Amino acid sequence: MCFTWPENTVYLLLLIPLAVFLGYGVMRAFQVRETLVGPVMADAMMPRLRLGMVLLQKGLLFSGIALLLVALTGPRFCSGGRPVPRKGADLVFMLDISRSMRARDVLPDRLGQAKQEISSISHAVHGGRRAILLFAGAPLVQCPLTTDQEAFDALLGMASPDLIEEQGTSFRTALQLAGTLLEPLSENRLAPGLKGEKILVLLSDGEDHAGDLPAAAKQLKKAGIHLFVIGVGMRQPVVIPLVGGALKRDERGRVVMSSFNPETLQALARDAGGFYYRSKAEHTVFKEVSERINRMEAASRWMMEPAEYDESLSRYVLAAALLLLLAETMLGKGGRRW
Repeated sequence: MCFTWPENTVYLLLLIPLAVFLGYGVMRAFQVRETLVGPVMADAMMPRLRLGMVLLQKGLLFSGIALLLVALTGPRFCSGGRPVPRKGADLVFMLDISRSMRARDVLPDRLGQAKQEISSISHAVHGGRRAILLFAGAPLVQCPLTTDQEAFDALLGMASPDLIEEQGTSFRTALQLAGTLLEPLSENRLAPGLKGEKILVLLSDGEDHAGDLPAAAKQLKKAGIHLFVIGVGMRQPVVIPLVGGALKRDERGRVVMSSFNPETLQALARDAGGFYYRSKAEHTVFKEVSERINRMEAASRWMMEPAEYDESLSRYVLAAALLLLLAETMLGKGGRRW
């Protein structure tokens, strides 16, 4: 026997408290009856309770609910097995487009370096789908998951800080949206082996104005998403040029300086169980990242699938559950004296 939705087997644990609750209900039924009128007068004044009948009723109720929970897992008869290719890796490139990414401590600037890394990784990784998620103070899906490499490249080239009005840098909300992209509702019922690898590649200079990254990182790890973090920039403070040649200034008119912050990115990769890389002007990392992704995808490319299976078992289990619950309802609360 195998299951269409094996992740739902966890619901079978509910049968333990249910058994305790029903057992307690049997004891209370007799205790309350005798407490109200006493053991001598109980049979004369109240409908008689037969222990066997009460146990039968509770057993039918327990069995009916148990079969309903089993039906949620989609049981089916399976025989044999065959190797089949699983779905290829899905990549979401999460690109920081805050204004600090315009800093030119790498050429042409941090954003240009990050785009080049994304393009090279996308072309080097075999198969699968790609998506682009831009973020600054708020996230924006620039390109949903697609296999169209030309459309992906065109939308990547359009990425700019001007696309998001709310500036600053907030990793948390962007990480949550990335998780939704990699785990859409339409795939929630797929067996884990059929979903393929979920990979998130984040590129940033490390500035985070929102905080609360550990919780978001642990959520990615729990969801089985592999995180690759690529830091872009240099340590020494640099100015941030704006469109038109002006420099970014604060409310007092002072020139704002930006520094690469690897500590934030390293902590994020560590908490998510992922990988951290440093992209510099003289050393790009697309080859290392793409090779690791290709190895991960190749290691999980094949899975065993039942050669033959019978889908009708789920219907039989559901019908049996409803029949038992109907029988429990018709049985009543044991024998009555007329």
